[in-house]
Amino acid sequence: MGHEAHEVKAGSSAEAGVKATTGVIVAAVGAFNPVAGMALGALKEFADTPILQLIERERARREERAARALQAGSEESQRSLDRLVQTIETSPELLALMSETVQAAMETPLTEKIVALGRCLGRGVRDEASVDAERLRVRGLAGIESPEVKLLEVLAKETHPTPEGWYQERFPGWRRPEILTELPGFTNVLDASIARLAAEGIITDDGVGRLPMSDDDPREMWILTNFGRDCLSLLRAVSPGTSLPSSSPNESPRGRDTH
Repeated sequence: MGHEAHEVKAGSSAEAGVKATTGVIVAAVGAFNPVAGMALGALKEFADTPILQLIERERARREERAARALQAGSEESQRSLDRLVQTIETSPELLALMSETVQAAMETPLTEKIVALGRCLGRGVRDEASVDAERLRVRGLAGIESPEVKLLEVLAKETHPTPEGWYQERFPGWRRPEILTELPGFTNVLDASIARLAAEGIITDDGVGRLPMSDDDPREMWILTNFGRDCLSLLRAVSPGTSLPSSSPNESPRGRDTH
């Protein structure tokens, strides 16, 4: 009985530590964000109760997302959350990586993206030689949301067959007409999604310099870059059953201490 009580006490202490550490990190990053860092008390004079409740729910959601990313970083680095933070504190590069990771995690509702971001942080902590590469991955992932994930999934598929008479059996990349066949709802937004991913180096046009077969033949042939495949594999690696921590402000995930 005494042993069980000790385990419960230790578990509660660890959970409190995780919650406190996460809160400090989120507050530090949130200081640069108008929603995450806002003081609700200062708004009471200007906002109605329903608006304050909405803001509080959003703040709580953002904190949950940050906590999930940090938990994923702890698991990936095989360190407890406390040890993860202690390691990060010793390096300006890791502090910058953590800040970008937490900020990107707070901004997205995609669980697979939150976990992928945390894994990048964990890998940077585990091997500081990879910090610069992980920061680039975090920035690439930060530009990916649900519409971009759908486009990446299409570009990862086998391309469509070419018309009779072509020198290749399949197109070397994805043309806009074939993309829109797969994603008919993207008719008016495909340009924006392509531009977002191309700017991050996630996709590229493999049709540059290609001679068109006819005047109305689209020249663009969009494909995933190696970096894009890396980002997509990070997103795909997350189990479909993965979920965020409880939405209750009084609950937080426990970091796994492997040391």
